[in-house]
Amino acid sequence: MSVVEANRILIVRLGAIGDVLRVLPAVRRLRSARPHIEIGWLIEDWAYPVVAGHPAVDRFHVVNRAAMRGGIRAGAREIRRVVADARAPGYDVSLDFHGRAKSGILGRLIGCPARVGYARGDSTEWNHRFTNVHVRLADRWENRVLRFLHLLGALDIDTHYDPMDHGVYLDPETRRAASAWYVAAGSPEVVCYPGTSAVRSDERWPERKWVDLIKRLGKQGIRTAIAWGPAEQELAQRIAGQAGKTCTLVPPTTLPEMMALVACFQTFIGSDTAAMHMAWMQGVPTATFAGPKPPRTAAPLAPVPSRILCADEYYAEGRAPGRQSRELVTAVPVGEAMEGVLELLTASRGAQGAEVARDA
Repeated sequence: MSVVEANRILIVRLGAIGDVLRVLPAVRRLRSARPHIEIGWLIEDWAYPVVAGHPAVDRFHVVNRAAMRGGIRAGAREIRRVVADARAPGYDVSLDFHGRAKSGILGRLIGCPARVGYARGDSTEWNHRFTNVHVRLADRWENRVLRFLHLLGALDIDTHYDPMDHGVYLDPETRRAASAWYVAAGSPEVVCYPGTSAVRSDERWPERKWVDLIKRLGKQGIRTAIAWGPAEQELAQRIAGQAGKTCTLVPPTTLPEMMALVACFQTFIGSDTAAMHMAWMQGVPTATFAGPKPPRTAAPLAPVPSRILCADEYYAEGRAPGRQSRELVTAVPVGEAMEGVLELLTASRGAQGAEVARDA
């Protein structure tokens, strides 16, 4: 059977959460182009909740990341378990959206006859050696949504971007609960996400600047809320405690609850995190503090209004991300962030006004 004729396809994207979200447009395109095939997804347990129950996927094969990191014996047991689980459906093709050694090794062990991945230079950690159908990218730094869509070209599926079908899925009850909290909190206009993962903490905008921004917004009658992840609670609490009465702290959330919550706001501002992708992929105008990668990699795609916040004078074209200056983010002025938020609020309110007019 050729790759194009495959009836059973395995998606391989283990994490991270933001990248899992950005694979969804490709998964939705695959489902709409091949409505009768079986689709599975190999994913790690920490990222799984953000796509659990997705109607485009027939089954998930969930990798226990803690077991994989629990030593040689525990890791080997988990690999045997998940490989057996993913072999059972008899997939014809795997699509390796992850592009690293661990995804390549797992894909090879699962044994799909055709293993589609990125060509040498467009993947990392020798991933191309574990795949046998290769897709070459014209721009390895383009937005991840577009990068992931390109992989479908090997199946002769249209790879163009459809801004009306991001594929984000949430059950209605989760959305209702988020909306209820939002209304009870006074329907603040702006959600702020000051945190990042620990390994990317040098990409955080300074705490004092967050406090200054939120106070300035408050003086203009603009209410804010601070969202946070499991390791960011203290940071969020400190900022909220200094920012004044127009700022509120979002309660602890699961990944689906966070995704439902950010969709309620008129504007999002924060670092290049999963929360940022949750926002723009649900149509929320988004201001993003761009880190060391080229801005086009993380920037929301049109027509969602967006603003990249980056101290361009510190960006060195062609320099590897790991060697870029942290001042790309830290040096962004409060005034520039304020201008971006006000611009996006105007765009958001204009869109809402046009929607009300159409409904009338």
